[in-house]
Amino acid sequence: MIIVLDASAGIEVALSREGAEIYERKIEKASKVITSELYKAETANVLWKYAMAGLLSKEEVQKRLKYCDELIDEYIDISENNEEALNEGIRIKHSVYDLLYLVIARRNGAILLTQDKKLKTIAKEIGVEIE
Repeated sequence: MIIVLDASAGIEVALSREGAEIYERKIEKASKVITSELYKAETANVLWKYAMAGLLSKEEVQKRLKYCDELIDEYIDISENNEEALNEGIRIKHSVYDLLYLVIARRNGAILLTQDKKLKTIAKEIGVEIE
């Protein structure tokens, strides 16, 4: 089983939040965990917000960023999916950022792990398995 991990799910695991355990079990069972290169910037940005809010120290956000990266086996270059994600975004009126993950999941017959409720709804509608 191939998993596509989006930034929202990666952060959930890295911060040991409510949904972390479910995602961790799926990740452990996966033959491969893949994601968009965008994941790196998105996870770093979320952790930056935690540091700026004084919720995590600089050392802690660095540690959690490294952990986010360690969850991934393979990063997919944005250019491989950018045009398709853009076309889907225009068609269904949803952000290209999110659709990069969805397109990767669809292309690889993978399960999409996300916290994003709207993205889950879209994935269901087009037949992409979600968690």
